[in-house]
Amino acid sequence: MDERTLFPDSEVEGYTVRPWTLAQAVALAPTFGALIDVVEKSGVKAALVKVLDAVDIEKPATEAVAQALTGSWKDIAQALVKLVPQFLPHAPEILSVSLGVSKDAVGEFDLGKTTRLLKAIAVHNFEYLKNFFGPGATMQAKAS
Repeated sequence: MDERTLFPDSEVEGYTVRPWTLAQAVALAPTFGALIDVVEKSGVKAALVKVLDAVDIEKPATEAVAQALTGSWKDIAQALVKLVPQFLPHAPEILSVSLGVSKDAVGEFDLGKTTRLLKAIAVHNFEYLKNFFGPGATMQAKAS
């Protein structure tokens, strides 16, 4: 049985991190819409979708991920340098909604704590993020 099924919550930096509720996902939808725009403007959306599609959270570092990164890694790595400053302003909203704390409290987190919490939130909500940024998001954008 999957450990995340038995223990869906984890304690990180004194906070309980768990999969998002519907209310949290709805609250974060505008933030992820803005992040999709950032990714699209960066020119790495196709490479990112390819990598996300290959990722299997149950079997990290699979051959499919390595193959997806081949030819995409350089583009993604170069874009990350530009994307981090554009993603960072959205971190307080993601942390506040995900952890149920005020943005003022989140604003006091150091970058190490912020990174560890965001990573845990991403792991707990990976399938949602994968679908949000993945092929479904691309098809939805084309249909608009």
